[in-house]
Amino acid sequence: MNALGANALHALETLQFPAFAVDNDRRVRWQNAAAIALVGDMYGKQDRTIIAPEDLRVVRDAFARKQLGAAHTEYEATLVRADGTRVRMAVSSVPLRGADLTMIGSLALGRPVGQAGPPSKAAPRLTARQRQTLTLLAAGSSTPQMAELMGLSTDTVRNHVKGLLRRLNARSRLEAVAKGRQANLI
Repeated sequence: MNALGANALHALETLQFPAFAVDNDRRVRWQNAAAIALVGDMYGKQDRTIIAPEDLRVVRDAFARKQLGAAHTEYEATLVRADGTRVRMAVSSVPLRGADLTMIGSLALGRPVGQAGPPSKAAPRLTARQRQTLTLLAAGSSTPQMAELMGLSTDTVRNHVKGLLRRLNARSRLEAVAKGRQANLI
């Protein structure tokens, strides 16, 4: 991508962590060797082809926040490799801007945080918001932090947390995270 410049691309290429650049249609326009080793050559394909379906909303929300002016986003998502194995990634991303300062895409750096098996058969089905809430709880986010990251009011986040606790039959946030990990939901 021209917005990155040759020096930046060379530096990103040497990173051991996967790095991707996507355009505003969320099509992969560049990826470093670590990203290719992780998920294969994705050039020209939409990011949804490698993102686990249950995490698409998290990724879309992060992209939308950058389009609305966020300087960066942090989230976790599961990527699905060509062989079907899954890997959980901590992702940090920034908007890419053209000469006129409009957003032309996004650059994301990922750090694998562990193999992610499919959710257990006994795992309760979570909505995209409940999965996002569980992921943020597992990352140690407070209610105000979750509200900011999710673009919601603190009252709405509290309602999502309550719904998640009910769905997981958990009495506390900590118990919800433990049950979520046990069921391979996070």
